[in-house]
Amino acid sequence: MKLKFYLCGLLLAGVLPTIGHATCISVTATSSLSATAIQAGYTAASWIGTTDDQVQGSLGLPGVITLSSGSGFQTEGTLLASSSATFVPSGRTGGYSASQVLFRCDVADLGSLYEYYATNGDDAYGGMYAVSSIDGAYYTYVRNVAVRLTNLKTGEYYTRLWKRREITASDVFNDGTYIYVPASAFSDVYVELFKVDSTTYGLNTSASYSYDYAGPAGYIAFQGGGFSPALVVGADSMYNYSGWYAQWAGGWSLTRQSRFVRGAACRISDYPAQVYLPTITVAELNSGSTSQSPFTINVECESGAKSGTAQSTASSANVAMGFLVNNATAASAATKLGLTTSSGAYTWLLDNNYGQSGVASGVGIRIYSDNLGSAPLNLLPNKVSTATGNSGGWYAYQDLTTLTSSGSVDTYTGNFTASLEAITGQTVTSGTVYAQLQVLVSFQ
Repeated sequence: MKLKFYLCGLLLAGVLPTIGHATCISVTATSSLSATAIQAGYTAASWIGTTDDQVQGSLGLPGVITLSSGSGFQTEGTLLASSSATFVPSGRTGGYSASQVLFRCDVADLGSLYEYYATNGDDAYGGMYAVSSIDGAYYTYVRNVAVRLTNLKTGEYYTRLWKRREITASDVFNDGTYIYVPASAFSDVYVELFKVDSTTYGLNTSASYSYDYAGPAGYIAFQGGGFSPALVVGADSMYNYSGWYAQWAGGWSLTRQSRFVRGAACRISDYPAQVYLPTITVAELNSGSTSQSPFTINVECESGAKSGTAQSTASSANVAMGFLVNNATAASAATKLGLTTSSGAYTWLLDNNYGQSGVASGVGIRIYSDNLGSAPLNLLPNKVSTATGNSGGWYAYQDLTTLTSSGSVDTYTGNFTASLEAITGQTVTSGTVYAQLQVLVSFQ
């Protein structure tokens, strides 16, 4: 949230160099596009800049972030969650298309157009206070949680000090008269959330809190042709936000992304990196035979952890377990074949390259729990949806595991079987099968 824009603009005007006459404009309608640009597929739409409510695009973070209420279970620096988000569409609340033009500049401006990026340095919960023990991380509105943003085109962390990347000829469309800067010219982001010990920073300590603090965590500003003229590399975003908000392209916010739940937590402590399935013939699969291999997963829980799939409340932090299909090709293929539940979970795990030459088709992998018998597990479609029960791919962790040791930390062991089987109604063809799953344990 910016409160001091006009004051800072006045103070900075006398001490920073002036960039020449404005030769860029914000593009909000197709009337600002040439016929050549339109024929090339470029579009325009209304947008207003980077006010707080305009930079709340989805980051793809889990729907629930687990915060241990005990000491030592999640040490400082523990990665709580991470996700990559693309500027198209997530750099703006309403979304951008890749071909949407945001700025139009004179051809002469090529070579002096820049993307600037920094944390929200004038906000105590959006990038003002750095975590000394975690490079690039900043305290958030939730106590014990820090965020770190990485620009995926430069590989550099967002900091309070402005950094920049040149917007080059390959990023823009040039019709000979104007340069058109589309949304695709701007950088994607990698978001990480960390556990931190400090109780000095972060205001919210609720047992269950849906992040609704409005302040963004980071911004992407546009400079060129008179836009954001006072931005310079190394300037402090706490004081220098030249061009905000109308001349900035987008940003990243934790607002409405996740719910933070505190309580006795669990974590995956041991799992197999690979599970090998024996070779099996097409004829054997068609006759009902399967290729199976057992595997074991260990879960560690703080004493008092509650097993359940209902949504957590202030008095009950329910812990569930699930297997996530985290390959986009496998997920898409399963959806096309109708291998889903009414809640959107997948009933089969398909090959990472299902449908391509050399890959077996008409077959998939099912996961069975020794505790549940012959019913295969449903598989999670994403990390965002929680409290969806077995139909959504979540299982109470004690339904899938058995207590094997207890103490300050309790250890549970789950025995599972991966089974390669013919998919009913599909033609089985020979080939290889390579698939992947991610096991999750989380508050609901």
